[in-house]
Amino acid sequence: MFLSSIDFSSFIIPIALGIAIGLLIAFKRSSGNIKPIFLEAEEFRANMRKGQLIDIRTKEEFAKEKINGSRNFPNRDIFQSLHLLRKDQPVFLYGSSSYGKVKNVGKKMMKKGFKPVYILIGGLNEWPFPKK
Repeated sequence: MFLSSIDFSSFIIPIALGIAIGLLIAFKRSSGNIKPIFLEAEEFRANMRKGQLIDIRTKEEFAKEKINGSRNFPNRDIFQSLHLLRKDQPVFLYGSSSYGKVKNVGKKMMKKGFKPVYILIGGLNEWPFPKK
């Protein structure tokens, strides 16, 4: 008798809406912190020996010039070579510039569990120090 007078649809819609909004907020928060950290050349150079220095340019570009101590994992090959990198050490990434490919690789590496990931602002094009 008591339950027959209650309209269940008036309860179900607000509850479902509340759950949906809560899930959206939870997913937004968890995906929002996956951003690599961009460093100026001076700070990048001062800290790059504390982690893994990775050049994502092509093998030909890497052979011409590079930052001393870097390893080359071209953009397409890096995700097949992740087993060669340590997740317990910071990753310092650079390419020709700091946009596009390098940023995408940094985000993907963070999603795969590599943290923190640092990217050289301006890439090798803006590197003011001697190159090898």
